[in-house]
Amino acid sequence: MTHSIEQTAGIGKTLACPICGASFTCELSSTCWCASRKVPAEVKEYLADLYDTCVCSICLDRLIANAGTGESP
Repeated sequence: MTHSIEQTAGIGKTLACPICGASFTCELSSTCWCASRKVPAEVKEYLADLYDTCVCSICLDRLIANAGTGESP
C-alpha cells in the first residue's frame, strides 16, 4: 500500500501487518493485491502518517469500509 507501483514485479516479500500482526505477501508492484483496492485519500493519509510498511488485506479492507463513516480506523 505504501510502496511505489513503479517497482519491478515479482520481487514480493512476506511482511507482518503493523496493525494486526498477520503475515501477508506484498508484491511490491502494480500487480500486488492492494492495487485492486480503491483506497480513499483519507485512508492513504492515515496509513502514511502511522506506518512505514503495507498492511494486510483484512486491515486495509476494514479501513476502506470505515472511511467516511466517522468511525475510528
